[in-house]
Amino acid sequence: MGVTSKQVVKFIRKGDKGDKGEQGAVLRGPQAWSDCATGYAFQAGGAGETWQDVVIYGDQHYVCKKSHTKTASNYPGSTTANNNGYWQLGDHIDLVATKILLATYALVKNLGVEAIDMKDASGNILFQAKDGAVTCKTGTFDNIVVQSGKVAGFTISGNGLSNTPFDNDAYIVFRNDAQGAFAGIGGNVQPASSGMRAVARFENHDANDVWGLGTNYGMLVSARGSRDNRAIHIDGGNISGFALKNTIIGTTTTSQTLARTDYNVITINTSACTLTLPTMQLYDDGHVIRIKRLGSGALKLKLGYCYTWNGTSYRYTRPVLVYNDDKKLTGTSELSVDSVCDSMELVWVRDINYTIDGTQYYGAWVQYKLPRAW
Repeated sequence: MGVTSKQVVKFIRKGDKGDKGEQGAVLRGPQAWSDCATGYAFQAGGAGETWQDVVIYGDQHYVCKKSHTKTASNYPGSTTANNNGYWQLGDHIDLVATKILLATYALVKNLGVEAIDMKDASGNILFQAKDGAVTCKTGTFDNIVVQSGKVAGFTISGNGLSNTPFDNDAYIVFRNDAQGAFAGIGGNVQPASSGMRAVARFENHDANDVWGLGTNYGMLVSARGSRDNRAIHIDGGNISGFALKNTIIGTTTTSQTLARTDYNVITINTSACTLTLPTMQLYDDGHVIRIKRLGSGALKLKLGYCYTWNGTSYRYTRPVLVYNDDKKLTGTSELSVDSVCDSMELVWVRDINYTIDGTQYYGAWVQYKLPRAW
């Protein structure tokens, strides 16, 4: 015999699709409070508003809860802001797990990543930090301290650069082609077309006298401070292309004090002229002056004062001049260069002393007599 059961089934009729709601406000920021000018309109994301603003103030994030205009006194946490309910301290999210994060601006205090790429507008990688290496193809770097690694062919070692393992021609070159200047040192600073190899090259080919000095100097070498000083020491080889400075005593010159840098002194004076020998310094020894009389006027030499050592101190006195047959010129006496085309060579010897008529003289100009009438 059959059994009949009745049950009540409830259901909800599906209604028609309603109208599309309005798009909600979009988060704007975070932006620094100080970057927003007075009068900036903050929005809370209410009806009809496009944005809900987030600002950074005092290292904290604040969300706008009531739309308002920025003034000097309604910053987050201020009495004005609190009384009006303008801002609410934002929640911190400790961990975000995502494959792709798109952001216009991100402020991160601590960042740990496995790779960073920075690209230009064409998609070329300009900066990459990946697999323990950093590659940077452009940029401006200030206050950089590099303690190890390599720079081109150089290895950073202690307080210097070296080309270890000493098997390349690393070099440093400074040049200004507009002024004809070149300074370089290294394994080879000469081009292959020169047909030579050089480890140092200094040139000053300025044809424009840009400094208004009238003289080009290729290199200045100086050694001072000790009793004996060597500005250049040649431990092998010779010098080619060597030339020494000329000093011309003009036709109208009647007196002149020579300089320590004068070497070839040629006189063409037509009136009587007296040349005073230069003042030699403590670090001078072995200087040579060659004098040639070509002028018709009389020519005489006179001693100047020179510095010589006195123990650990110094003296400033007139030396002696040793000439023909061991004659001595002292004090204010003068030595004549007798005839036209006469010449002589004088060598400064700092550490020779003479006692003459009971007077001590320190330092000497020693004459090397050259042939007459050359």
